[in-house]
Amino acid sequence: MSMMTKQQIRTAGADWIAAEKFWLFGTARYVDGSAVRRCTLVRDAKHFFNTVDRAVLNRKDYDEGRRLQRLVFHEQGMFGSNAHFHFFIKGTHLRQYKHILELCERNWKRHIKAASDCKVLDNIELIHERKFYCWKEFRSLDNETLITECCHLEKPHYT
Repeated sequence: MSMMTKQQIRTAGADWIAAEKFWLFGTARYVDGSAVRRCTLVRDAKHFFNTVDRAVLNRKDYDEGRRLQRLVFHEQGMFGSNAHFHFFIKGTHLRQYKHILELCERNWKRHIKAASDCKVLDNIELIHERKFYCWKEFRSLDNETLITECCHLEKPHYT
């Protein structure tokens, strides 16, 4: 079996994003991204998404480990010194769209000490335009672009 090239991985990743049909695309930034290490960013992202999950999902689903479906990507910025993350997210039914958007923008600053802002944009109309965006910093096969600790894609079993 041959090893995939970086471009093949980027293309497969972009196709994966498009296939999931995420509703929203977000960028969470820090006041000083140069002072944020990956372990801090991952810890903050996990906490941030837990606040959103708890607010959107009912207690039973949350307690049983269900989460909003999302993919989360670590980035260092153009010059490699501005840690932040991007994410694609969707809820269990479209009525949650606006609630998730507002929660993400509000909870990032509310719950994360060094947070600057979180901008969340519609992704329904632009999914094919954004599907490659989070793979731009994937430069080597050992690159940790995807924050797997924060990603959830299981098909929920809601009642």
